[in-house]
Amino acid sequence: MARTLASLSQKCSLLRTGISAASLSSGPTMPEFDYTPPTYEGMSKEEVKKLRQAHVAPAVHRQTFYKDPPLFVAGKQQYLFDENGRRYLDLFGGICTVSVGHSNEKVSKALKKQLDTIQHTSNVFLHPRLSEYSEAMIKKMPEDSNLKVVYFCNSGSEANDLAMLMARAYTGNLNIVGLRKAYHGASATNIALTAMPLYRNGYLPISNISQTMSPDVYRGIWGGDKCRDGLCQVSSRTCDCGPEGCEAAENYALQYRDHLSTLCAPGKGLAAFIAEGMGGMTAALQAPKGFYKKIYEITKEYGGVNIMDEVQTGFGRLGSHFWGFEYHGVRPDIITAAKSIGNGFPLAMCVTTPEISEAFANSALHFNTFGGNAIASTAGLATLNTIDEDGLMENSRIVGDKLAHGINKLRAKYDIIGDCRGKGLFLSIEFVKTQSTHEPMPTYHMNAILERIKDLGIVIGKGGFHLNCFRMQPPMCMSEADADFTIEVLDQVFAEYVEGKIDVEAFNPNK
Repeated sequence: MARTLASLSQKCSLLRTGISAASLSSGPTMPEFDYTPPTYEGMSKEEVKKLRQAHVAPAVHRQTFYKDPPLFVAGKQQYLFDENGRRYLDLFGGICTVSVGHSNEKVSKALKKQLDTIQHTSNVFLHPRLSEYSEAMIKKMPEDSNLKVVYFCNSGSEANDLAMLMARAYTGNLNIVGLRKAYHGASATNIALTAMPLYRNGYLPISNISQTMSPDVYRGIWGGDKCRDGLCQVSSRTCDCGPEGCEAAENYALQYRDHLSTLCAPGKGLAAFIAEGMGGMTAALQAPKGFYKKIYEITKEYGGVNIMDEVQTGFGRLGSHFWGFEYHGVRPDIITAAKSIGNGFPLAMCVTTPEISEAFANSALHFNTFGGNAIASTAGLATLNTIDEDGLMENSRIVGDKLAHGINKLRAKYDIIGDCRGKGLFLSIEFVKTQSTHEPMPTYHMNAILERIKDLGIVIGKGGFHLNCFRMQPPMCMSEADADFTIEVLDQVFAEYVEGKIDVEAFNPNK
């Protein structure tokens, strides 16, 4: 019966989106999963859409994915379920946020127990969960780092705001430098760091914040087929880089030095350099080998501290390391983290050194009502423990490698795939008109492909500087069978697109 409802749901979706069910074949079979979601008895999808459009801010409801969006009413591990009980493989994890799985039993059990005990006191009072969680988090920092003090807050944007305040308080300098093609949040301060036109408003101030050239080895000035550390390399151009050195990394680092030379005098003026462990909104934009080591040395020459934004790369998602900065072989002075930290609970943190935290404490009063409250700390600690207990970092490596091999094969097969990049369960595919030109695939073509993939049972993210990339950041409990299913679905849909079977013009906003 459930299979019949799912099949009917798929056919209805094809009709609503303008994709002809007659011209397209059914998709691969999703892996078996022993779970039945509870029967949904809430409002209809049409009622939800109507109220969403009427009362939810247009900045939110206009970003709704899909022409015919599913109504997700339940989730379990790596799967989502719509109101009809149809199952979808979640490759986006609530935008890289669901780490240990939807409705994870360990996290749910811990939260229910805490809810029945005490929910909130604020951190101006003693409560055990904050201290317990702080200790556990600091133990996740490398022993040779000086990251010993943690500040909990509510979002990645807030954590990055806090990191900038700390850097300025400690150095006494104002200038903060990030990378072009980077996303660090959309608050009034972070929008200056987020160097993507899509997020910029002309009336927002951009003061003492600037960007240096992004180390993009696919679209940038320098780069080649040996620049990245991992399974996904650039295939469209070659380089002479070896295991001990990367010419692209050296050249992009020189651009940073040149930028600083026109910004401030050596030894003074720079407060911080900030960058992501791997680009999030920029779709796993992957710096060349050794880039951050060179950058961090230059930052110190100019009197600044180094901040690593781990909002999307942290907590073992990369497979080989728990943190993105470990993957790059560097030791930042401040890290920020969010998203996967609480498995969907609004939680974030800023971790720094005792020296920086002391300077910050002496600069002004800082307070956060909800930071590290009993519920937040419980969610974070349960998530942290589950990542270790369930071996999810190792699973991210195994399943991520399988996915990476699969998307590399698809790139060799389809001229519309320009680049594959990422590591672990943090992967991306960049789409182009042809591999020879690198010209980005039109956004509405991307949307048509995404819709078809959704109709075959997979929810996938999109992003990139040109909005021409798939983002794959699923719950870290995703299985190898899920990876095989994903590659089979992508292969089928890409073939349908190339053969002209998908009516992309039905998604053209100008028609």
